[in-house]
Amino acid sequence: MSFPSVCCNTPPVKADYTPKGEKSTLGDIECYMAGSKSSRRGIIVNYDIFGFHPNVIQICDILGDFGFYVLLPDLLRGNPLTEADLGKPGVFSEFSKTRGSWETNKPMYNRALKHMKENGITEVGLLGFCWGAHVSVAALTELKGLAGGAIVHPALIQPGDLGKVNAPLMVLPSKDEADFSEDFNSLKSKSFFSKCYMERFDDMFHGFCGARGDWTNPEQAKRANDAIKLLTKFFLAIMPQ
Repeated sequence: MSFPSVCCNTPPVKADYTPKGEKSTLGDIECYMAGSKSSRRGIIVNYDIFGFHPNVIQICDILGDFGFYVLLPDLLRGNPLTEADLGKPGVFSEFSKTRGSWETNKPMYNRALKHMKENGITEVGLLGFCWGAHVSVAALTELKGLAGGAIVHPALIQPGDLGKVNAPLMVLPSKDEADFSEDFNSLKSKSFFSKCYMERFDDMFHGFCGARGDWTNPEQAKRANDAIKLLTKFFLAIMPQ
């Protein structure tokens, strides 16, 4: 992947964090909004199954500090899954087919894109964590005009999914995810492949950049920051100033 020459001095993540952005509503969905409202570059973020979490909000703020307008919609409407839910048979499967499906969330993505266009944003990228990666890949496959997207410790990705996207893609799996090499390499036939990138974090677990990350742990915080640096460079490359 070609990175811009600008030096990305990404600030280190903090275990004890106070959000910089603000909450507002988009239709009937509460959203966390970060960054510059006058920016021409936007990022729609899809959190993991645990909903709004300080770690994901902090990542939104960091991206916002680099000049992006970042929108994090509460797609689960204040009712995220819990660790206890995951221990119940069939809960996650049912979730992925209903309120966690692309069909359910597609209207919100269209609404978010419309909101950005109405506010002068001309380029939009996507960022998805865990289940949010599944939704982001579906959006990159079906929606037109997106600058690209990044997925971090992705879940629910089926063989062949990555090869269908129609914009540059960054993939950052942990040790707990499948080997996406074959699927990722199928993008070589796409004109935008030079902007695609994949790096495995085989020393980290699923969720280390999201709600499962314990950033009081120095190694987890360091590796989360390594991932954020890659995300920042990717978005700056596909949406240059």
